[in-house]
Amino acid sequence: MRRFEYIGRAIEKAKEGWRHWRTFREIDAGHRYQSRYHLHQRRTRQGLVWRYWRLFSFTCGPILIIAGFVFIPTPGPSYIIIAIGLWLLAGEFLLLARLFDRVGVRMGRFGRWIKGVWGGLPAAVRVPVTLAFAALLAYGAYTLFAG
Repeated sequence: MRRFEYIGRAIEKAKEGWRHWRTFREIDAGHRYQSRYHLHQRRTRQGLVWRYWRLFSFTCGPILIIAGFVFIPTPGPSYIIIAIGLWLLAGEFLLLARLFDRVGVRMGRFGRWIKGVWGGLPAAVRVPVTLAFAALLAYGAYTLFAG
């Protein structure tokens, strides 16, 4: 019987995480990470967060950032590792949460611009660009795995 209680608690935690993600998506861009920061701080004060989370954030965040910078010359997701380290710290520092909000707004604006430019291109341009990109990806995969 105890095993089923554990599974039920895990399912409830997953549902709670999904609710937090939906709330995060519904908040206006430019305020998402600040809202996440304030929610995290409130939940920490109420004792609803794993009590070692701050220690985890303060140790793993900088370690991931340093590791990401060390691995920049190598192929791989070093920038993603840096972003995850910063994200861990953004829950503890309002300044980083504000930085993430600003960067998110600018990246969204850039993405909309790219989408508009791409949508305005004629098919005679989009098809060769797509084929060239696919060939570049295939060549990269070939050199990575067979070269």
